[in-house]
Amino acid sequence: SKSGDPGLGGWSARRADQVAATLSAANNNFIGCASFYPGDDGSFKARKAQFAACHFLMLDDLGTKVPLERLAGFELSWLIETSPGNHQGGIILDEPMTDGSAAVRLLNAVIDSGLCDAGATGPLSRWARLPVAINGKPKYVDEAGAPFQCRLLEWRPDARYTPQEIVDRLQLELAPAGRPKKTARPSARVAQVDNISRSIGNDADDVLTPRAAENPVVAALKARGLYKTPLGSGKHDMTCPWVQEHTDALDTGAAYFEPDEFYSVGGFCCQHAHRDKYRIRALLEFLGVCNAEARHKPVIRVVAGDLHRVVDAAEKELANRGRHYQAGGLIVSVSTDPTSGDPSIVPTSAPALTLELSVAATWEKYDERAKDWVRCDPPTRHAAILYDAQSFRYLPPLAGVARQPYFRESDGELITQAGYDKTAQRFGVFDARQFVIPDPTPDAARSALALLEDLLTEFHFVAASDKAAALSAIFTAVVRPSLPHAPGFHARAPVFGSGKTYLCELIGAFAGPAGNAKVSYPTTSEEATKAILSLLLTNPAVIEFDDMDTDWIPHGTIKRMLTAEQITDRILGVSKTATVSTRTLFLGSGNNVGPIRDLLRRVLTIHIDPRCATPATMTYKGFPVDKVRQRRGIYVAAVLTIIQAWRKAGSPRADVESIVTFGGAWSDYCRYPLMWLGHPDPATSLLEQVRHDPDGDSLAGLLTEWQRAFGSTPTTVRKAVEMAARERSDLLDAMREFPVEERGEINRSKLGWLLKKNANRIVSGLEFQKSEADGRTAWRVVAANPPPLTPLPPFPASTTKTVAANAANVVMREV
Repeated sequence: SKSGDPGLGGWSARRADQVAATLSAANNNFIGCASFYPGDDGSFKARKAQFAACHFLMLDDLGTKVPLERLAGFELSWLIETSPGNHQGGIILDEPMTDGSAAVRLLNAVIDSGLCDAGATGPLSRWARLPVAINGKPKYVDEAGAPFQCRLLEWRPDARYTPQEIVDRLQLELAPAGRPKKTARPSARVAQVDNISRSIGNDADDVLTPRAAENPVVAALKARGLYKTPLGSGKHDMTCPWVQEHTDALDTGAAYFEPDEFYSVGGFCCQHAHRDKYRIRALLEFLGVCNAEARHKPVIRVVAGDLHRVVDAAEKELANRGRHYQAGGLIVSVSTDPTSGDPSIVPTSAPALTLELSVAATWEKYDERAKDWVRCDPPTRHAAILYDAQSFRYLPPLAGVARQPYFRESDGELITQAGYDKTAQRFGVFDARQFVIPDPTPDAARSALALLEDLLTEFHFVAASDKAAALSAIFTAVVRPSLPHAPGFHARAPVFGSGKTYLCELIGAFAGPAGNAKVSYPTTSEEATKAILSLLLTNPAVIEFDDMDTDWIPHGTIKRMLTAEQITDRILGVSKTATVSTRTLFLGSGNNVGPIRDLLRRVLTIHIDPRCATPATMTYKGFPVDKVRQRRGIYVAAVLTIIQAWRKAGSPRADVESIVTFGGAWSDYCRYPLMWLGHPDPATSLLEQVRHDPDGDSLAGLLTEWQRAFGSTPTTVRKAVEMAARERSDLLDAMREFPVEERGEINRSKLGWLLKKNANRIVSGLEFQKSEADGRTAWRVVAANPPPLTPLPPFPASTTKTVAANAANVVMREV
């Protein structure tokens, strides 16, 4: 007996005497043509080894595939309409047939005579519909959504026949009995398919049997009138089957618990005196539910030759658990640290995947000796193939985790609901009740800004733009999951004890409940690749290069992590490549160190200077980091309030220089809202770094002295070095500004590499161009000419509002 579509989910046989009195007319109800002896585990399976007797023959598809007129003159024991115009007929045997092969021969003779659907073979494991039932197949649902109700049209329980009477009355040709001719042994594949007995009809999947739509124990409790109500988290209130043993027969204190990783068949507990007497085994025996049903798990069968389907089924059931995702070619899950409450993405290892597959489904393999399916562990080979896959059909993609409400990129909506968002492909781990955002009015924005500024009152910023940069870093920490790109932030001071590290801790407290992931700045490109990839695999909120004693050296991975949405590389210690998201806030701090060369446009510097000899001895009154950690929801909500108020005000964008890489979402969320409220441009130091590039200044000096020495004449590096050493001290000094000197002399190879790297770079109106002299590579300096511009088509004047802002005021104007 099962509800809904009978083709969905598995099912197992039950003893008729245990369920007949409680069958629901709202279910699909069936009865077996044969009886079977119980197996060693107490379950009943329709297989030859357990066959007891065949009690009746069932003729299927009468009135559709088989005209009813073909049975004229023969009285069926019963006739049931099982779907519109389609019927099943029953022929009760006068005496049960204990010879299974004889029963098969008899039904085959009926089929061969055209009196039964050819698909209705196998009287030993055939199931017939009962009249007090529905046919839940979707194609038979009426316009009102009601399933077809089966109807008993003829009932003649006394119409019983011997096998010979059936042969004579229906004029059948019975195949001769005896030892059949020796034929090739059926393949394991055929044997496997023939032994499938979980599904009804011919729609069975021989690899995957989905779990029943409703828990079989719950269904059995409902059928017996013992079910009360769900209690949540897999618990159910019920009437104890042995309620008559309770004091005063009180119907209280009994509950059923659904299966989990620790209780494979679930649990039963009654709070009355007999609680130790009746446990889950007793309940299952009372309800007639076997262990396989009680597990309420899908079944995956390891069918030889169908490796791809087995792996596909494994991924499908792993995805159905709702705990695993795909990210960058890896199978991952979201884990929350029990101490800090900080979520992280955890890649699933191959052994862990095998364990998870065991939890997700019951696995079976065919045992040739037992001639039956037996339970087994997930095969290592199949698990390894799934683990090594680079694409997945069912596992939902995971872009990252969010530790507070976030803006969805596709539509800009603020997502305040925790859990997985299919559109954003992001998993939120936060309590939305802690992030209360008021009506985003300008007054609310100003109040929120005052709350944030109070945290920064004791930091000694060099300029107002540095304070604005610190606020921008806080905004970036809050909305980093919503930003494709964001600059790194570096706290710089002239002396130790200035508050650099503490400022980084304060900024990081806005990003998540845990502390910053602090690491040393990598010294080599190889070290940078290994360190950054391993850190980003877990999607941390903040990575901080603490107390740096070197500049931000522009390693390739460091540059990509600040301007690319993802980076791809090989995982250390594993022969597998991973693609990881870079939506992490990157912070750094150090004394008189900072970004250089290519990182000048990627890292925003916050300057701090307490202007005293021993800042480490200074006294501070407040503890801003503690305030944020204790009331993080309030402070994060303050940032979101300001952004929402800026958007509600029409998203006014300041009339300032654009930053190509960070001119989109980062500027909208972390730059313009602060300028809208009167702060100077938070990106001031970033722009100054780009404009005043020390390497660019050195290159300008080299270009100028090279032009003075050689004009625009192509000159080899060898000749330039010789002339500089002999006659041109200014040119020699200009060369020495670069790391090209060894043992007091200019290394020509290093200088050549430097010129090649800076070819066609325009500085101070000049550029190096590659040329040729005396058959060798040469270089010349020429004045740079801007490329001609293609005229743009005319366009209407813009009416977009902008803000011309400085540290003192905000001026609105029309462009």
